[in-house]
Amino acid sequence: MRFIFFILVLFAATFAFGFDRPSTEKEVHFAGTNYELPVYKVYGRRDGNTMLIVGGIQGDEPGGYLSADLYGKLQLEQGNLIVIPRANLKSIILFNRGPDGDMNRLFTDNIRDEDMDRVVKVIAENMAKSSIFLNLHDGWGYHNPEYIDASRNPKRFGQSLIVDEETFTCSSGAVIDLKSMAERVLAAVNTKIPQEEHKLTLFNTKTGDPDTVFKEMRKTGTWYALRNYCIPAFGLEASKNLKNIDLKVLYHNYLINEFMKEMDIIPAVPPFFDLKPSLEYALITVNNTSIAAQDGDTIAIDRNAEISVKHIEANVPSGVTCDILGFGNYNDETKVLKVPYSTKIVFRKEDAKFAEINLQVRNTPAVVATRPQAGTALSATSTGKNGYKVLYELNNTAKQAVFGESVKVKQGDTLKLLIVERDGVTLDHIINLKGWVADGVTVNSGDDRNYPIIIDKNIMMKKYALDAKNTVFPIMVLDKDDKEIGQFRIEIAP
Repeated sequence: MRFIFFILVLFAATFAFGFDRPSTEKEVHFAGTNYELPVYKVYGRRDGNTMLIVGGIQGDEPGGYLSADLYGKLQLEQGNLIVIPRANLKSIILFNRGPDGDMNRLFTDNIRDEDMDRVVKVIAENMAKSSIFLNLHDGWGYHNPEYIDASRNPKRFGQSLIVDEETFTCSSGAVIDLKSMAERVLAAVNTKIPQEEHKLTLFNTKTGDPDTVFKEMRKTGTWYALRNYCIPAFGLEASKNLKNIDLKVLYHNYLINEFMKEMDIIPAVPPFFDLKPSLEYALITVNNTSIAAQDGDTIAIDRNAEISVKHIEANVPSGVTCDILGFGNYNDETKVLKVPYSTKIVFRKEDAKFAEINLQVRNTPAVVATRPQAGTALSATSTGKNGYKVLYELNNTAKQAVFGESVKVKQGDTLKLLIVERDGVTLDHIINLKGWVADGVTVNSGDDRNYPIIIDKNIMMKKYALDAKNTVFPIMVLDKDDKEIGQFRIEIAP
């Protein structure tokens, strides 16, 4: 008998949603907001255990939400799935761990009534209907029980299967043997991974231990599921250092598939997944007149026209949003918005823009509206040389710099380089902190955008320093042809 709690779980987790089998339902919570939350419920031909899969609770971890996407499209011979691929839509659109805070630190006994907390409540409600919970993440480096180097050590989360305890005793007295289940899953998965350095390891965070060094794990979804619903819960971590997104998705898939076997959840039809989105057309109304527009089209409008994107037809069925820049929020589909000046409608698959349609007010120059690309207000700074500015975060506070500027930082600060703008238009330019390379990177692309850079002058390459004390380093902005556009610098205080 694998778990002594299984019989209890099977009765407690029986679906109460209806019995048309097989079938799939889609619920959408908080539609039209930055925290819109689609939930997919997949019922097998025969009833059985129910697995809850959550991805995208932290938006800069695409391996998790792209993998979760696959399972909302499955057909099942036996058992059920509840799939929440994009728990934190706003953070995914911004490719940011949490512009309004870390959603995976809100699973407490006192959940508030705010945007992210309402999402957490929906996840918790679905935990109560489930037999097992899988929380999908991408973590830095490669977890290893012994310290090897900065990217492979006991504190790295990447390429690991996380348990909060080896065994957990519920308030009812039922015992969940997390370690045994995890070891069986890892043994099966690692036989499929030929690269020794990519094999996954078990990571016990000892969350309930008073002396644990991972006390923050007590506010996570897995610990909440264990304590409140007495179901096995696991954190699945691919490595952020894997350069190939397909590998991150694949390793998540391997883990999920083995957990499905453990729970006797049997798939019937494999899914199809397309990672390259394209816009076929968007149905847009201008003052109630409908227009079908394609990528790159320009629609002439009168000043203060009422604009609404009624429908998006793309080659991918989920994860697509549209943003009328400067109006509404990051998720503007179906909204009716008054547009007083020229702008663009940007279409994204998660954080990646894949199409845009221009809205041009008649007899006016094209001026594209923008909003900050992070969840906090930017400090006021004049536009720099030729209209360029660089948006960045310092200790999770959004800021901006112009070429020639010096940014003051201290040892231990966290710097994240975000985007380059010119005259309000976002550019896909490379931002490179000279002298710094991310842990575990074997081929340095020179693009340091979206990496959390821990300031440490002791690991900076001194040959790139601009001063004799090795405390000043340049940050260069380059176009796609590696042509330098400009630069600013950091100054590391003692």
